[in-house]
Amino acid sequence: MTTTDLPSHYDPVAVFAETFDDGMLAEHLATLFTCDEVNVLAGLLESFHRHEGARCWLDVHQNDCDEPHRH
Repeated sequence: MTTTDLPSHYDPVAVFAETFDDGMLAEHLATLFTCDEVNVLAGLLESFHRHEGARCWLDVHQNDCDEPHRH
């Protein structure tokens, strides 16, 4: 009999949202992402009610963005 540490219902998108709802991660990566990538990530975080994380990604990205109107 094989056992696993995964719960019976594992939602990889929810785990992704939890992982990327991290201000320090945003500080390190947001300026490296394209506008489209940050917008999609922020939208996903918003859909999981992780509003502060979404705002952080957008804010950090916009600080170094040549097209801030795209966000």
